[in-house]
Amino acid sequence: MKTMSTNQLTAEAMALPLAEKAFLAQALWASIDSEQIDASERAYVREAVIRDRELSAGTVGGINHKEAMSIARRAVGCK
Repeated sequence: MKTMSTNQLTAEAMALPLAEKAFLAQALWASIDSEQIDASERAYVREAVIRDRELSAGTVGGINHKEAMSIARRAVGCK
């Protein structure tokens, strides 16, 4: 059996239909051993999961990259 490189595997995965990509992403994420993630990373992951659920449920709205960068620049005193 021929094995694929990471780049080949990524290209194949990116060509999948959306539902299959989502399934694959969830399966890969679930396979990450949370015991190997330190406490601060676990907090970030928990926050990301919460935000993803909120966005998916429509209880919050997202912003685009341009808006996010504008907010970040104002926060640090840049224009």
